[in-house]
Amino acid sequence: MKPKVAIHSITGCAGCQLTIYFLQDHLLDLLSKIDLVAAPMIQSKNSKGPYDICFLEGSVSSEEDLEKAKEYREKSTVLIAFGTCAAFGNMQSSLKYHPKKKDIPKKIYKNVDHLKIVESTRLCDHIDIDYTIPGCPPDKNEVFKFIKDLLLEKKPSLTTNPVCYYCTLNENNCLIEQGVPCLGPITNGGCKALCPTNNHGCTGCRGPIDDMNYTAQKALLKRIGVSEEVFIQKVQKFAPKRFDELIKRF
Repeated sequence: MKPKVAIHSITGCAGCQLTIYFLQDHLLDLLSKIDLVAAPMIQSKNSKGPYDICFLEGSVSSEEDLEKAKEYREKSTVLIAFGTCAAFGNMQSSLKYHPKKKDIPKKIYKNVDHLKIVESTRLCDHIDIDYTIPGCPPDKNEVFKFIKDLLLEKKPSLTTNPVCYYCTLNENNCLIEQGVPCLGPITNGGCKALCPTNNHGCTGCRGPIDDMNYTAQKALLKRIGVSEEVFIQKVQKFAPKRFDELIKRF
């Protein structure tokens, strides 16, 4: 029997699930091996569960999000936190760290009286997660390999190597040595160093590696003129709570 697969979203941009739909040459073959019972973005009739596999993107940013996340968890045998919003909270979760967070909505909206400022959080703060695929959005090749492993009943494995590892494989010149701020040494490299390969410093969208050296990274960027204040803003951008958990070692 084909596994029943759901692709659901809570607060986010929906860009992560597009990664699955953009698998192009692999998509038709993939759809022949699963029963896609819920994918509200691309189909009108969707099952309410149960599911064998559920990909859930987005951060918990409202009571409605929390209710949906708990519901999907209850109905799913395997639930994947899909993308950086689900895995780490993403940029919206870093708002709580901003010294002028109350002023930010006023820069965006003419009238803020109707707004209720809600702290966005990652999925694992509320429900149990079986697997996490980070990325903003996730790398489509990594996603395809992950799904293939699940269908083969193999335990999926994601890279634990930093971005710098893939810069070396790609024979990239080190951007930090060129004076460009880059979080590659402490960031998960499942993107295969996409940004540095295109001469853009890594911004850390895939979250920190578990054995990151926070102190060494701060010293590296200080050497090229990045203040501690700016450095903290950079590392808090996508995965603030995860960084808080890891830097307690330093």
